[in-house]
Amino acid sequence: MPLDRRRRIFRANPRGAPSYTKPVFPRSVAAGLMGILTGAALMLFIEPADLFGRAPPLGGELTALPAQTAVVDGETLLLKDAVVRLLGVAAPARGQLCRHPDHSSFDCGAAAAAALENLVREQKIICQLRGRDDMGRALAVCTAAGVELNHALVAGGWAHARAEISGLSNDEATARQQRVGFWAGEFSPRS
Repeated sequence: MPLDRRRRIFRANPRGAPSYTKPVFPRSVAAGLMGILTGAALMLFIEPADLFGRAPPLGGELTALPAQTAVVDGETLLLKDAVVRLLGVAAPARGQLCRHPDHSSFDCGAAAAAALENLVREQKIICQLRGRDDMGRALAVCTAAGVELNHALVAGGWAHARAEISGLSNDEATARQQRVGFWAGEFSPRS
């Protein structure tokens, strides 16, 4: 083979067209896929709590029997299949440490959850729904056996009062003065 002759590594397609062509989707299929993806993205950002149908309505009443009730943490209940946060209440997170007056440590988030468990144990829960929080959870004022849980947790010293419900700040001030709950030792609740 002479050196000045051009080498052919690949043989040309006998029809003259490239041997590889991109698959072509009809525009209607591509537009349909884009519409589905856009709709799914909007559902995630606009109403995340409604995605799986578990968010209760923004208003009204939600009732649960003892077998349908679970305590998630010191400010959150699971009633049937709805997550409900107590309005105006900010309990410490599980794992947050507080100190007893003798300076020994304890998990005040677990203690707040235990206090809520004691209030709802074997009781029918009735919650007046008042909207949703930033995470899509229902906000409510709840009662068990005639005791309003929101006030009872703050008055017992197991939650910090937020401004959404009047009277809770007075309950917190009283709990601090009486040094009950986590106020008995050293604790600085989140606001």
